[in-house]
Amino acid sequence: MKLTVCQLERLLQLATEAALKAGTFINSVDRSSLQVHSKQAGSTLSAQVVTQVDLDSQAIILEILQPTIEQYDIALLTEENACEEDVATHARFNKDYFWCIDPLDGTLPFIEGGNGFAVSIALVDIAGKPIIGVVLNPSTDELYQAINAQPLISKVLKNGSLWLPEQSEQLKQNNQSLSLYIDRSFQQDPRYPAVIEQLTAIAGQQGLALQVIKTNGAVMNAIGVLENAPACYLKLPKPQLGGGSLWDFSATAAITQALSAQYLASSSQILCAVSDYQGAALDLNRSDSNYMNHKGVLYSSGSIKDMLTPHVLLTFAL
Repeated sequence: MKLTVCQLERLLQLATEAALKAGTFINSVDRSSLQVHSKQAGSTLSAQVVTQVDLDSQAIILEILQPTIEQYDIALLTEENACEEDVATHARFNKDYFWCIDPLDGTLPFIEGGNGFAVSIALVDIAGKPIIGVVLNPSTDELYQAINAQPLISKVLKNGSLWLPEQSEQLKQNNQSLSLYIDRSFQQDPRYPAVIEQLTAIAGQQGLALQVIKTNGAVMNAIGVLENAPACYLKLPKPQLGGGSLWDFSATAAITQALSAQYLASSSQILCAVSDYQGAALDLNRSDSNYMNHKGVLYSSGSIKDMLTPHVLLTFAL
């Protein structure tokens, strides 16, 4: 069944309720007493750690969203129930939509006592288009919501109000940096020095210095790009499993795409985009894996003159 505008609004409301309730729980946890477990996932430490908090947060979210799964015939994919061996038989390939949930993205910074973690809930259609995105930053209580369903409706809210981040002239004068968001594991990638060298050169052409941010999980990295233009978040293609998962990017992809539509409608000089390293839409219903290592991921934001495009950055993947 195809969802109506009213149904999408209702699902956005429920996803928001679930994220807020999970965030309240996460904030109540004594992180000094956490027990950390491992799971078979990806090729980096951040992909392999899990806590009881992840599992409890997921249970809180599903308690609210489970009735929608039955009512609207929606499939379910979450970080804590995904099995790479059973990808081909997952129900998401036979339903018009699936919930794509990361109950605690950025588990590594969470267990280390830092910030940079988030609750992420998305609704994705069978073609892989992210339709709804909800992200909660429990550290700041900042809430991001989007419906990305043009021509029916497209909107982005931050803390309940329509959101179209624009830099004031004063802010532009004070912002002398191009922000590069990365996962900390990327520093061990042999391509990392070349990325830094080339992005430093690109930034210098715009009169900017390169600032590297490496303290967040994938969700808050993507949000950081939207909040701090000019900025980008890179996940290079690689042969190993990993490169982030469907649940790492679905909600922020919905937010980014809906925000991009708002920018275009307002004739803004700011742009934002999300794509793979070929410049194509992210394959968010990939049929052979839950991971995104095959084509990489790129989020970018900036003015028209300094917008970072996949064509500029494609050489990093070679």
